[in-house]
Amino acid sequence: MSGYRIKFNGVDRLYADYSWRLTRRAKEVWRSGDVLYGKYLTELEKQIAKKYKRKYAVGVGSATDGLYFALKALGIGKNDTVICPVLSYIATAGAIRRTGANVRFVDVDKQGNIGDWGIIGLPKAVLYVNLFGNLADYDRLRNYCDAHRIPLIEDAAQSQGACYGKTPSGKLGDVSVFSFDPMKNMPSFGSGGMVLIDSKDVYDTVKSLRRHGLSDNNDYGYNSLIPEDHAHQLLLLLDKFDRLQRMRGKVLKRYKKNLPDANFIETRPNTRASHHKLVILSDRRDELMKYLKQHGIETKIHYKDTLDSKNRYKNADHICATSLSLPIYPHLSTEEVDYICERIRKFNGIR
Repeated sequence: MSGYRIKFNGVDRLYADYSWRLTRRAKEVWRSGDVLYGKYLTELEKQIAKKYKRKYAVGVGSATDGLYFALKALGIGKNDTVICPVLSYIATAGAIRRTGANVRFVDVDKQGNIGDWGIIGLPKAVLYVNLFGNLADYDRLRNYCDAHRIPLIEDAAQSQGACYGKTPSGKLGDVSVFSFDPMKNMPSFGSGGMVLIDSKDVYDTVKSLRRHGLSDNNDYGYNSLIPEDHAHQLLLLLDKFDRLQRMRGKVLKRYKKNLPDANFIETRPNTRASHHKLVILSDRRDELMKYLKQHGIETKIHYKDTLDSKNRYKNADHICATSLSLPIYPHLSTEEVDYICERIRKFNGIR
């Protein structure tokens, strides 16, 4: 298998699978001349809201913008405090700081999702993350927020396709935000995000913020839209989403069959993960990453350091020191999964 190359992300293979349909949709938009803020974005919003059981959905330029708009629409601003897990991509905490609010970091549980924070001063909101596509302890979060009458915001950038019981991710916050970044389960061939809402007031504010504040009394707004060609392509991928998720699930089953003793980060009982990331924990993580690279297998570290840790966040620090993300995407072949597993077993001295 000398020179074998397995990339971490398979968006190129996704394009190859649907190439003529994706290209046809983009060309259809370009020929029309209606390339921004048109019927395909409106239809995408309608279909996303329907699929994930929300009253409204608003397409925005990125999930990062979506989180910021959600916070702004909920009245979060200067000198407020928002609870946030210390382990996530920087965009989560960055959206809070962008409003002028303070971030109150809390440690994660052993699955990497937001943990308990004990008795602290009352925050203005809780913004949590379904890290790696595994769902956090929603009932605990919801009970806390309801008891204190504060909003719960779901960063669902990695968890489209996951379910908590029978409730889909995207429905698990007062406001939820999906990402269509090329690394995500439903990737745009560019960028994009979706804010999912049930409140008409929050919906109206987010719609206004994404387009210069033109539809409301806001003094300022932003330019944050999904272009029509991307929206038209995303409608196709939304239609194929369940199929792609089943393919992703088969890849996961193959990994687990081949690596029965591996220490994977798992989702909690009574939930279904999106399998956005397949994260293995190893005390020899850096050596394993180097070994797999030498054998043509690309892996990633998500995430390497917690912010201002100083040993305050035990679980987050452990995950940062030991976690390695393996390739997992719908078009990864059985032979490729077997090869990756073979190399991991060999590294661990297992035949």
